[in-house]
Amino acid sequence: MGEWKNLTSNLAGMASECGNMSTLSVKPDEDMLIAGIAIGGLWSSTNGGTSWTQLGTATGSDMILNRTSAIVYDPVHPQTFWESGTYSGGGVYETTDDGMTFTRQGSDTHSDLVSIDFSDPDRKTLLAGGHEASQSLNRSADSGATWTSIGAGLPNNTNCTSPLVIDSQTYLVGCGGYGGGFAGIVRSTDGGATWTQVGTSGGSRAPLQATDGSIYWASATNGGMARSTDNGVTWTSTVGSGVLMTAPPIELPDGRIAAVGSNAIVVSSDQGVTWTAVTSDIPYVKSVGYNDTNGVQYSVPQKAFYIWHSDCGSSVPADAILRYDFDYMAN
Repeated sequence: MGEWKNLTSNLAGMASECGNMSTLSVKPDEDMLIAGIAIGGLWSSTNGGTSWTQLGTATGSDMILNRTSAIVYDPVHPQTFWESGTYSGGGVYETTDDGMTFTRQGSDTHSDLVSIDFSDPDRKTLLAGGHEASQSLNRSADSGATWTSIGAGLPNNTNCTSPLVIDSQTYLVGCGGYGGGFAGIVRSTDGGATWTQVGTSGGSRAPLQATDGSIYWASATNGGMARSTDNGVTWTSTVGSGVLMTAPPIELPDGRIAAVGSNAIVVSSDQGVTWTAVTSDIPYVKSVGYNDTNGVQYSVPQKAFYIWHSDCGSSVPADAILRYDFDYMAN
């Protein structure tokens, strides 16, 4: 097995707040990593993490001050992408020039996740889920200019805050069970007017839409993963508690699924049923039996996994971003 390398570089010690190193993302069309720093904006690296440069510094760009919760790329034009975040500033921002400038999308705030209707070439329908909130789901039908609440029909007393737009009228929302309420997945086919519970596993944080048409969704409290092959109508629990952390899974270029396991990065070649460790143990401190890792990404140009973590300190941890060299074609 190889070794984990620290690639936090010049981000280490940067002034921030609780949730400091909030998100790490890999651009699908170029050798670029993007890191979200709470109250510090987005930072990019084009050398595998050796150094980082701030995005959104062009004239006219809105400042991103939130705690980044997700970055979603347009599959046709990846130089267009959306950032969602919680606490300070706006809830959703969009860039159409690869991160040189960002525009706040309407009045939405405090968003756990944004999802866009990519079946529509005009990208008019967006959903944004409110952070740790009950029945908090906002929809935009005009590409983010204005937002309307559509959360009234969602399960109460839980956080149904992770949306996935299938088309302009068909939505999935993941519910994490925050506060002891319903945990799982709900579905609407009438633009959010009514909702049906379709799964009691999955639904935590961002889902993965795999190239074979499957949707994979991690369960809350390290409870495993669910998979759907029919756009979320039905769900199967692929693996139960004790194997995976609650972090979004990713897809490797060969179709295998990778995720954060209890000790290492694990990979499945049978649609999430069985998992094999492909890295050495993650060096982050364990919490309640699991390593303290917020997520995993894979860079094809760098042939490496990247993981990250945050804390409630006022600056970015010295070991916030770690890299593990892994050639998926040779393993």
